[in-house]
Amino acid sequence: MAEFDPISELTRGEITDEIFSNACFGVPVNPDTAEDVLAGIQCAMELDARPVFLEGLAARLTELGVPCESDDTEIMLAEIKRRYKEILGKPCPKAVQNWIRGITPGITNRINNYELCYAIELDFKQTALFFQKHFLTLPYNVKSRTDAVFCYCLYHRKSYETAAKMLEDSNGFVPQENAHTATAQIMTTILQTGDDAAFMQYLSSHCYNNEQQFQQARQIILNELEQVRQTVLADAAADSHSPDRLNSAVISELFGYRYQSAVKAGDKPKLPKRFAESLPNDVTLGRIIKGQSASYELLRKTMMLLRFYNFYSENPNGSRDEITGNLLDFYEELDAMLNACGFAQIYFCHPFDCLLMYCANSYDPILTMHLVNERNSDL
Repeated sequence: MAEFDPISELTRGEITDEIFSNACFGVPVNPDTAEDVLAGIQCAMELDARPVFLEGLAARLTELGVPCESDDTEIMLAEIKRRYKEILGKPCPKAVQNWIRGITPGITNRINNYELCYAIELDFKQTALFFQKHFLTLPYNVKSRTDAVFCYCLYHRKSYETAAKMLEDSNGFVPQENAHTATAQIMTTILQTGDDAAFMQYLSSHCYNNEQQFQQARQIILNELEQVRQTVLADAAADSHSPDRLNSAVISELFGYRYQSAVKAGDKPKLPKRFAESLPNDVTLGRIIKGQSASYELLRKTMMLLRFYNFYSENPNGSRDEITGNLLDFYEELDAMLNACGFAQIYFCHPFDCLLMYCANSYDPILTMHLVNERNSDL
């Protein structure tokens, strides 16, 4: 059985291709020119403002015989409410109704995301693509009990009722203390197991809490972090005996400022929300180091930022040819790293990915990243 790779199914559409060719691989950024930095931010802001969830939902409902556009929220809302009642046998949750009314979909209670995919009759592959293109997050984190159940049921074409019953029956399963089985192996076993009872038995000994998920990613982060720390410790001003102070110094190296300030009520965002949210700070970096709870978004962004800093510290740009060569190397290296630990690879329609690659295509990528983040540090 060939392993399904949802990333390989992510073809570049017209908008993605334009971003890829122009914003991220076009004329290099000159960080001495304010307009260059602002152009990248503006591109990412436009991506952030796009109703990617509603675009995907409208396209799917149109395929199902309910023609609509992304701004036909009342048509979509009525149809989704009907589908929840008829297909899932339950009312549409308020959270999902709010998504259709324009609120950015949440990705914490992932049951909502998977149930919506059931309601619009997406299969296993279609669900994976919807998660990446329209929820902008990772599908099938199978070390999570919820994701494992929906992965199993969607792949083996089980009914929603079966998925709901499995979630209820597995609610008391005790998470394993040690992540003794690789995520890829768990996925392979789930796809090869077609018997419900056998799957539930397997799940009972292969579900994990947050701290035991993404172990390879956490180790990569620690390795990358050690490189940045060596740079920080070379600065005589750094206090190597204070972990909190050292974490703050690392954040300063990555972003050009020490502490992130929260956006005040009523302030107009200066950076895309999907870029600024879940960025590491000295506290969350400390949690990752200690192996404590950390979201997928935090882990992915932390890994990407650390690799970005280390790569361009070791490979500074100079000529136009060096920029192009380094950019291609960084792109391939980062994609391979993300793929190795089961994370979504670079997706140019994601505001964070777009802006990171925009900074990489610069005569001084690290300075460009610092200039971008200056807009966030004085809020």
